This record gives sequence, structure tokens and C-alpha cells, in this order.
Amino acid sequence: MPKFVSPPERLLRSAASHASASSTSTGAAYRAAFCAQTNKPLVIKKVYDTKQLGPSELRIRIRACAINFADILMCQGAYQEKPNLPFIPGTEIAGDIIEIGSNVTTFKKGDKVLALVNLHGFAEQCITDVDATWKIPNTVSYATAATLVVSYATAYMAFDRRAELKKGETVLVTAAAGGTGLAAVDLGANVFGANVIGAAGSAEKTALAKVKGAMHAINYREQDIKTEVLSITKRKGVDVVFDAVGGDTFEKCLRCTGFGGRLLTIGYASGSIPKGSYRFKDPKLYKHSIDSVVRLLGEGKIHPHVGASFPLNKINEAFQFIKDRKSTGKIAITMD
Repeated sequence: MPKFVSPPERLLRSAASHASASSTSTGAAYRAAFCAQTNKPLVIKKVYDTKQLGPSELRIRIRACAINFADILMCQGAYQEKPNLPFIPGTEIAGDIIEIGSNVTTFKKGDKVLALVNLHGFAEQCITDVDATWKIPNTVSYATAATLVVSYATAYMAFDRRAELKKGETVLVTAAAGGTGLAAVDLGANVFGANVIGAAGSAEKTALAKVKGAMHAINYREQDIKTEVLSITKRKGVDVVFDAVGGDTFEKCLRCTGFGGRLLTIGYASGSIPKGSYRFKDPKLYKHSIDSVVRLLGEGKIHPHVGASFPLNKINEAFQFIKDRKSTGKIAITMD
């Protein structure tokens, strides 16, 4: 029987609860995208604020913010967390430090960083906590950095901690052209040394999975997952399943998992499963996972895929682009 393990797709979003969600100010107004009503378009407004930095906080000029499906669900009122209206969504950012708190010694003004925040990402400025901020190489684009942590650290923790993935094992990744799926393909093939089978819903998406490192690809709109996997593995089944779809796909994945295999339930196409609490229950593991993917990015061993970038004033078009299933990898909002 396969072993079931479930690292939630949004397990790293818990960083948001300790990173400031407050508005910020440097004496001038800045733009932000507000959710004033659920299931309505976001509205771009200027923000005026006077909040001062705490001793362990950083003020960031945001250059890019990633869109996660949880952000869309939150703006629809369908996520498990329901902020008071109005709010500024967005949790994964990259930018430059423009001010540091009095106790901060590990960062300086001008540092290029990525960070996790509790909302307020789709804005030109925000405040972050030093514990939820990481330096990034100058050679990495802001959009790439902003799209890294949630997808890659989730996949890294799933493979490293939950599946204990070994070199040469076979991994099936569903939704293999999505943000978390492509991260799993990239990490599985290029860091863990696994033989990756990527499953996605179009020829374009399966081709992208192969570019990222998948040895085989299955178009599950035209091919049966179980039949193809058993053919590829000579009826042995896969060692690990990384399933980000759920439903009928989960059942098919279960049937092509080999003896002693491990099935990782990451999320569901219909929404998101409850987030984890690794930040609080195992902070060392939490930090290790993010530190690891940031290091791998700097070493050029992983290559996050930014499927498209939209300017802040086109954020509603970006949300619709994702809802229409036109996106691959992660989508970034830029503050240009």
C-alpha cells in the first residue's frame, strides 16, 4: 500500500501571520490594488499612511508580486482566511529595502530581497519582518524571485521531508505545468535526481514539463494516466506521486503507485486544502526549506518559470488569465 502524506499547497503562507500586513509610508503616496468587495474587480487606489517601522521590520519598495490561486480565492470570499474588507491581497513579493528597523543588522538599505507578507503584496510598498525576508542575487529578476517561495519550498519540503525522495526513483507529477507542479518537476529532476513523469492537460503544457526536466509526459486529456504510467514503468508503478489536482485524478494516481510508494497530496484544482503550520511547529524545517530553494536559485540549479507578467493596473486581467487556465508556471504582477 502507498504511504499517504499531505504537505498543504499553502503550507508556507503561515509566514504571513507574523509579517506585517500594515500599510506603509515614506512621506509619499503609492499605488495598491484593493479588494473592496468579494467577487468584484480589484480597484487601484493611492495609499497614504504614517506607520513607523518596528525594530525588526523592513520597508520594501515592491518590484513584483506573484499571484497564487489562494489570492484569487480570497478575493472571491472562498478561501479559509477571510480578511476584513477592504484589503490588499498578495503575499509573495520581491523588491528593494528602502528603510530598516533599529534592531536590524542582517540587511541594509538597497538590498535586493524576496519576502512573504500577510496581504499587501499587490502594492508599491510594504513592511516585512526580518524573519520572513531573504536576500537574492542581483542576477535574479524580481519577477522570478517573487514567484519562488510558495511553489518551490512547498515542493522541496514535500520531496525532502515527506517523501524522502531518492536519486533514481520515479515521480509522477500532476498539474505539471502549474506553479507548484513545475517546481516539483524542476526540483525532482534537477536537484533530487529522480525520473519525473509530468502529467498536464495540453500538448503545450506537457512540452513545458519536458523542458523543465520531465523524462516522460502524459497529456491526460488524450491519454489515460494509469495506462501510460504502467507502460512507462513496466507495470511497477511510480515510487512517489505529487498530486496537485485531486478528484478522479487522485484515484488514478493511487492505482499507478508502486508497492511502498508515497502519495503526496498537495492541493486540489477546485480550491485549496487548509494550510499547515510548519512555521510554528517546526520553524527549523520551515526555514531550512526556504533557505534551500533560495540557495539553489542563486546557484542556478533551479529555474522558476514565470509564465507571464502583468503591470499592476492590469491585475484583474491577470486574475482572469489564471481562471481561464491560460497560465503556465507562476504569474507575476510588476509595479512598472
